[in-house]
Amino acid sequence: MSDPLTALQAALARPPAGAIVVGYSGGLDSTMLLHALARTPSIRESGLRAIHVDHGLHPHSKDWARRCDEVCRAIDVPLQIVDVAVESTGDGPEAAARRARWGAFSDALAANEVIALAHHRDDQAETVLLRLLRGAGPAGLAAMKSLSVRDNGLRVWRPFLEIARAQLEAGARSLGLDWLDDPGNDNPAFDRNHLRHVVLPALRARWPHTDAVLAQVADRQSDAHALERDQAHGLLAQAATADPSVLRIEPLRLSPRHARWAALRVWLAGHGARDVGAARLQRIDAEVIGADDDADPRINLGDCIVRRYRDGLHVLRRGDDDSVDYRLDWDGRAPLALPNGIGTLRIEPAPVAALSLVVGNRRGGERLRTRNAAQRRALKHLLQDAAVPTWQ
Repeated sequence: MSDPLTALQAALARPPAGAIVVGYSGGLDSTMLLHALARTPSIRESGLRAIHVDHGLHPHSKDWARRCDEVCRAIDVPLQIVDVAVESTGDGPEAAARRARWGAFSDALAANEVIALAHHRDDQAETVLLRLLRGAGPAGLAAMKSLSVRDNGLRVWRPFLEIARAQLEAGARSLGLDWLDDPGNDNPAFDRNHLRHVVLPALRARWPHTDAVLAQVADRQSDAHALERDQAHGLLAQAATADPSVLRIEPLRLSPRHARWAALRVWLAGHGARDVGAARLQRIDAEVIGADDDADPRINLGDCIVRRYRDGLHVLRRGDDDSVDYRLDWDGRAPLALPNGIGTLRIEPAPVAALSLVVGNRRGGERLRTRNAAQRRALKHLLQDAAVPTWQ
């Protein structure tokens, strides 16, 4: 190829609005992306810079960061190096490193900036296969998009998704570029590496168009996911209440399972729940939506809790329904902040003279006479009449 950017020109021809920030690891793919963008005057003029995330997982990671700095200095592209702590939450080192990397990108980019990543067609094929083997539905099999927006508003551009890795390597060699080789990319213990070095080569040997076919799968599943989301939003509108964290159960129960599950995925994802797969949706169906009206089911989704009270399906943040045992003396004159963010108690109008009150959580057996009532009633029954959920 006479000009190594010729094959990439179409991919870089329509960059998103804003300044581009290259996610630069120092490997082949991001090195080619960095140089291709640096050779595009309009992108340079928009404020091109790079970011390198040091996960600290390899003894030579600091040397890699210094090498990335040298490369960026040589082509006059500002580089930001970010050190992150990779903390696994039981989902494996790959997922933990990816989570830390996304956190670094989100923290480092301004609102007008776009993160550019060098994922290519081979990466897309790996992603589709990996998600298929994990039982993903349309949302997962839609895989990566050339331009997407994450839940926190971070814009992501992947201009090389339709380009094979072999094309990137040919372009990099024709430019005489050097890049870093992470030995972790050859470790067969990681699922993605096993697909890359064992499974996909065997598939390509038997079916040469494997990568193109898997890319088509991603496109078609993206369309299916869009239809699924449209249906989900329609059902969510029917089940909505004044509180976005509560849905009416009856419209959900009367809907077909595929529509109900699509709505639950969208709703729970909007409240921060991760990995709401078929097994968990089946539990919500059987143990919460299908429970008796007087039942008090609870399902832990990690960062979120799903509970039911009467015809309401509630999603809570982790810890919001933890029991709190407290006893506080209070004179009633100044507002009283209750523990664990429960709220604030005040008397209006505030009493002139100090009162002698004890404020605490319900223990059972309390009785109360409300305003204009002739008799005292059990507090439990008063709370039920007021439709206060049991955990509140």
